[in-house]
Amino acid sequence: MAKALYNLCKKNGTVMEYSITGSEVTELISCKKQDVYNSASYGQMIRKEFYVEVVDRPLSRTKDLTLLLEYDRVCREILERCG
Repeated sequence: MAKALYNLCKKNGTVMEYSITGSEVTELISCKKQDVYNSASYGQMIRKEFYVEVVDRPLSRTKDLTLLLEYDRVCREILERCG
């Protein structure tokens, strides 16, 4: 299963780590996974020093059906024109 990716940032906005998983954030700064999710969802600070930004999330077939259908349509169109 694909996992969401986060940027780990300091309070002043400096990005410490780019595109890491929630588990990697917990290992780097010794916090709970729930702290990571709260920071990503509600903007809460982690240990009053860090926050995370969601930079990539996995696609869901049900939630992103329109996007996936558009991707398929464009791929078919490109293949028809090039092949």
